[in-house]
Amino acid sequence: MSYQAHITKDATKKHEIEDEVQNILVNLKKEALSSFQNESEIKKFLDNVVFFNNYSFNNLCLIWKQNKNASYVASFKTFSKMGYYPKEEEKGNGLKILVPSFFTRVKIKNDDGSYEIKPLFALSDDDKKKYRDKNDDSIVYHDQRLSHFSIGTVFDVSQTNMPIDLIHDKLNPILEDPNADYITDNFIKAIYKDGFKVKYGNILNGSKGYCDFQNNTLVIRDGLSNLMILKVIIHEYAHALAHRHLKENNKEYTEHREKYETEAESIAYVVSKYLGLDTRDYSQTYLYSWSKNKDFKEIDDSFSTIVNYSKKIIDNYNKIVEKNNILEDMECVSI
Repeated sequence: MSYQAHITKDATKKHEIEDEVQNILVNLKKEALSSFQNESEIKKFLDNVVFFNNYSFNNLCLIWKQNKNASYVASFKTFSKMGYYPKEEEKGNGLKILVPSFFTRVKIKNDDGSYEIKPLFALSDDDKKKYRDKNDDSIVYHDQRLSHFSIGTVFDVSQTNMPIDLIHDKLNPILEDPNADYITDNFIKAIYKDGFKVKYGNILNGSKGYCDFQNNTLVIRDGLSNLMILKVIIHEYAHALAHRHLKENNKEYTEHREKYETEAESIAYVVSKYLGLDTRDYSQTYLYSWSKNKDFKEIDDSFSTIVNYSKKIIDNYNKIVEKNNILEDMECVSI
């Protein structure tokens, strides 16, 4: 249907199809989010965010709706590259997800110095040659835009012949205390890159940390253990990214403190689980209790925030680690 909307020239028909697609997605998410029966199911969904952090919030809801017990999801191609395949009886039972298709837009320089934006596919053959010519800057890449969604199929590991024990350790690593310093250093670098800094000090109200939006600073209490410092940094980093709008509106935070702390703690749970931190002290009861009495829009907004900023923090951290690894490799080569 989204492809039909993309190719339809009639504006009214296009809007009708787009609205129908949107309604279908909203209803699917409503069914998924309303299906939480207890806090253990909330935990399962958040664990899916950990293990499927390359999937969108919409696709996480779709996977949850089809298989609440999914633990490791990948495409047929990904499993086959590892030497494993769906079981014969499961080949027609794959999980359906939405696969986005994009198109490239280019920036074309006009004779008068102005610019025009066009889709790459709309260019003539001669203009496409100019675009591919690295020495010609008259037509250059501008951005990518979403074209439409198609339906893709993935499989949970339980539907394949892959022994779950092979990936169990990777899915559930345990972080030892000595490694916490290294991970904390990388998080601090990511935090600095996002425009915040970290400061340690004496916090009089007894809390372990807080996010000072006015000074773009995460304040962490002195005297905490290495692992606790890391957990507090992740929680406050979640506030720093997900709740920037509170900088000029402390009243909003005060009135809806439970919502914002629930989001930050849920993000911290996902990221901590991803890093292999012990998550037994994170309770999903607060998230379940908070969400069960809210309307769909508020739940949808909060879960979307949790998923998107968990993914962002994990991605920011991994980029720093990857950069450090490249620098270390360069140092080894130079030596």
